Amino acid sequence: MKKFMIISLLITASFALNLTFTKAFKAFNKGVKLQKTNPQKAQKYFQKAYILLSELENKPSSQVYYMLGKMYCNGWGVDRDYKKAEEYFLKAIKLGNERAHCCIVRLYIRMNKKNLAKKYLNSALSNKAISNYCNDIDPNTLKEKK
Repeated sequence: MKKFMIISLLITASFALNLTFTKAFKAFNKGVKLQKTNPQKAQKYFQKAYILLSELENKPSSQVYYMLGKMYCNGWGVDRDYKKAEEYFLKAIKLGNERAHCCIVRLYIRMNKKNLAKKYLNSALSNKAISNYCNDIDPNTLKEKK
């Protein structure tokens, strides 16, 4: 009986985490879609996503860290903070998030950290799975290709 209760509690906790992440993911994506056409409404979705993602911050997830990095990098629902964005992108990379490699390249370009940008870009371009996310950045000039 005790084992059943423990398993039941673990399943319930897992379901709650997944539900929270799903809600955060939906709010984040709505914000991204509205960013250019209705920035005020987008910010509300980003703020909702941030609140939900903050609940999951201590549960290691490459996707949670990636989305928090994007939010801090772009000032979506939070004040822009490149140091926090860097921290979250590095956590996401460590957990295997492929898109975070190119986000950190763009972040390092914005921060004028060219050597780090080049390092991560070269690493990304050498990996076929990751290179698609940042093949629009010229490795020589560190600028977006037109």
